[in-house]
Amino acid sequence: MDYRVADLDLADFGRREITLAEHEMPGLMA
Repeated sequence: MDYRVADLDLADFGRREITLAEHEMPGLMA
């Protein structure tokens, strides 16, 4: 079930990317 770990890592990375986008371009999340 190694793919589950990879999916969790990708999900965490995605959340960081979204958080960065929210801070850099707040208008996109309005």
